[in-house]
Amino acid sequence: MAILAIAGTRSWCLADPQAAIVSEEDKLADEVDDPLSKLTQFQLKDEYTPAEYGTNAQVNTLQFRSVFAIRPYSLMPVDQLIRPTIQVVTVPRNGKTASTTTALDDMQVFDLFRIPFPDYKKTGFLWGVGPYFVFPTSTSQFTGHGAWQAGPAWAFSWKLDRLKIGGLFQQGTSFAYTSSHSVSVATMQIQPILSYDLGHGWYLKSSDANWRINLRHKTSTEIPFSAGLGKVWFVGDGMAINADVSGEWMVYRQFDPQTEQFTLNFKVSLLLPQLYL
Repeated sequence: MAILAIAGTRSWCLADPQAAIVSEEDKLADEVDDPLSKLTQFQLKDEYTPAEYGTNAQVNTLQFRSVFAIRPYSLMPVDQLIRPTIQVVTVPRNGKTASTTTALDDMQVFDLFRIPFPDYKKTGFLWGVGPYFVFPTSTSQFTGHGAWQAGPAWAFSWKLDRLKIGGLFQQGTSFAYTSSHSVSVATMQIQPILSYDLGHGWYLKSSDANWRINLRHKTSTEIPFSAGLGKVWFVGDGMAINADVSGEWMVYRQFDPQTEQFTLNFKVSLLLPQLYL
């Protein structure tokens, strides 16, 4: 009888709803920065740059981003992830002056298709491909490129116990222009992603840095590094909140006299893991 009582007590402990909430938080912490996660979310991020090479101005980017997970259907038999990004930027007007202007930047969208091979449940490896677009929505001559751009996007993620390794590659080439003063654009963006689950929804991350490589002759290359800390709170009813903060440093630049030196990133996200379109 005593043995049965102890076994029953253990069974009750394993069914503790608080433990289930913590497990859900850890699962979402693994997925929040994964470009291939089937996690619908709405993000608000502020990127503040108190120090920038080539100017005394303090620049800022307010970023609105959403991720929509779309289930397979008859014409597209794989999962689909659509991610539009809109930014309001504060940038220097010219040279080393401290004067700035605030305007809407170009809009970016990618549409990734998750490839079901190899089996993610067995290997922990996932990859996807799709198109990438840039729309010339800028409202100022100091922001955007004034060019329609299109190209490929590719991403991968690999989960190793508490560690997740990933990357997102986006390449845009201009094919039409809004002004005769616009110049041709061919740019590669590489976003390296590292995330380590600390438990109870906490995680370490290095996923905010975007390496920008312009592919035209003698155009700029910028390679920053980021590191930060985040936390996921499960709030019930199929919703969770994510908040994270990170610092970003420019470790390499070429042919770019004016670019960020140090940036602080603040992000808050509404996570809807049960919303699967």
